[in-house]
Formats: sequence, C-alpha cells, structure tokens
Amino acid sequence: MKVRKGVRDFFASRTGKIIPVLLIALLIAAASSTVYVYYIGTATGTVKTPDMKLFAGKDSSACTTSWPCATVTVAATFDYAAISFSLFPSVTQTSTTQPSTYYSNLTVIKNVGAVSHTLNNIKLSNFVVTNLGSITVYYCTTQTEFNPDGTLVTPGNCPGSSTITSASSAVQSLAGFPSTLTAGSRGFIELYGYALNTASAGSTVTFNIAFQWV
Repeated sequence: MKVRKGVRDFFASRTGKIIPVLLIALLIAAASSTVYVYYIGTATGTVKTPDMKLFAGKDSSACTTSWPCATVTVAATFDYAAISFSLFPSVTQTSTTQPSTYYSNLTVIKNVGAVSHTLNNIKLSNFVVTNLGSITVYYCTTQTEFNPDGTLVTPGNCPGSSTITSASSAVQSLAGFPSTLTAGSRGFIELYGYALNTASAGSTVTFNIAFQWV
C-alpha cells in the first residue's frame, strides 16, 4: 500500500507530470526523424549523355611524323577542343604570297542522338600565335576542299567562318548560325592559314573551339 501511494504521489508531483511529456516529445522526434531519413534515402536523379559531340577529324595527327600538322585534343565533355596548328615557313622575307596549309576535316561535330538539334554558335578563344599571317576557320554543313588560292571549292557548303591573325585575342564567334543537324548528321570544321613573310622558321598557333546547341 505504501508503494502504491508512493507511485501515486510521484505522478502527482511536478517531476512526475514532466516525464510523460518528455516521453511523448521523444516519440514524436523519433517518428519525424524516421520520415525525414526515408525521403532523403529515396531521392533519385538521371544523368543523360549529350546528343551533340565534338570529335577530332581525319586531318588531326600527333605531329610526330609530318610537318606542318594539326593536333586536336577533345575534352571529356565533347563540347570543346584545343587545336594546335603549325604552318609552312616563309619562302622569302620579301614575298607577299606565303605557302598555305589546308585542313578540310580537322574537327567534326556530330549529332549522335535520335532527333534534330540546332547548333547556335561556334566560338574560338585562347589564342596563342607566333609569326602568324592569317588563319580562317570555317564551319561546313558538307565537307568541301580548298582551291590553291585558299578559297573554298564549294563555298555554299560553309555558312560560318572567322579569321584569326597575330592581333587576335578576344573570343570570336563564327558567323552563319543557327544551323540544324539532323539525327546522325555531321558538320565539319575546316581551315587554312599561312605564316608572316618574316617567319623563316615557320609558326605555331593554338586556340580552343567550342559550340553551343539546343
């Protein structure tokens, strides 16, 4: 009887009234924590590979067996590349016409997806030039070749172009966009260039090329 009275007195006391409230609060906190962890643990996400990718073209080489040459290093994200490009040296320092170098399949942009996409822009940046006369970079919807004077055999195939000189420093955008690439189709980056007439040892040019699409 004293024990029963002691229990009744305990729960009637202030401490005895606080303990049940604390127990209820702990149960609520435990339940809330369980729900919170459940939602975090079941969150999901999807990562898709891009439909439009940049690849090194057939004219890209390691520059170990021939000269002049061009090397294309494509980023793991397939949306930009670094290009290193060498030129023939000048014939004479008094000549106004320098030997030109041509690449008609240097870089390829391919739509690897199942639907058409729009190519909105191609940008050139990070120029490092030595003894450069001029380089013109073209975007061609169908591959073409160059005439001896550096003009395109079929200029209608190449809606976009931009020219790099020794004075180039700011980011440049090729004209002629937007352009559509259907599923499985390709666009070609072509270029030609020549060194200054004072470049008896030749010249080297490096720059980055990147594209934007939707």
